[in-house]
Amino acid sequence: MDKTKTVFISGCRATKCDCFKGAISRTDAESLLRLCKEASYLVRNSETSKNDFSLSLKSSQGFMHMKLSRTKDNKYVLGQNSCLFDSVPEIIHFYSSRKLPIKGAEHMSLLYPVAIRTL
Repeated sequence: MDKTKTVFISGCRATKCDCFKGAISRTDAESLLRLCKEASYLVRNSETSKNDFSLSLKSSQGFMHMKLSRTKDNKYVLGQNSCLFDSVPEIIHFYSSRKLPIKGAEHMSLLYPVAIRTL
């Protein structure tokens, strides 16, 4: 039985977006990622900007937290060097099969969504 929910991320319909954890802190994100494999990730609300999100990722050197920002044109960008996307789920899908444009994570893709909320 598929228990996946449809969630809405700033007006973007995201089916099967189990990686979205809502308003959790970066410390809580790291706690969730701690026991996961390298390249595990989750999306959460940004702690510093209410209209943005953060992508938290486990790497071989620890944890990385990257901003998913909304532009004036209601597009989304990962960090400062990605192309523009129509939605956060589109970014996740794109970088699940491509390397991230983030310094220190250039060798990584988004491989393992953290699906279980344990908080």
